[in-house]
Amino acid sequence: MAEPDGEQHLTPAPPAHSSSAGDVLHISRRERDLLCALSYVHLACGQSAQSLALLQIVAHEHSHDVELLRILVYALISEGHGDEALAALDRLDKLDDAPSSRLPLMVLRSHALRQAGRMAEARAIFKSYVSLRSSAAPSKQ
Repeated sequence: MAEPDGEQHLTPAPPAHSSSAGDVLHISRRERDLLCALSYVHLACGQSAQSLALLQIVAHEHSHDVELLRILVYALISEGHGDEALAALDRLDKLDDAPSSRLPLMVLRSHALRQAGRMAEARAIFKSYVSLRSSAAPSKQ
């Protein structure tokens, strides 16, 4: 709209995902992928708080996403939120049945238990991990 002094002022259009009170915003798969990638970069740079903030945006809507949960667990552990990490690990145990995930999840569970102050359980899980890892390692001849 042109003003009498010749300047034009534009009214910004509402964002594509605008929400009025009570509306639920949906995060697309592409947006989820972008947020996960950004959170991964933050983790790699030692900025776990920023990573966690990005992941929490997506976590409610994509709570059954195995890849997202893995990154979320790592960010929670990095921030010292052991109890929350344990809850996410419990969800991961139910969703991720790949045999190759067992050992990495054991290490994460051990760290989460340590963060939650449950040292005896953390040690026991870690000892099991070491035992399983050494038995699964190929023998050198």
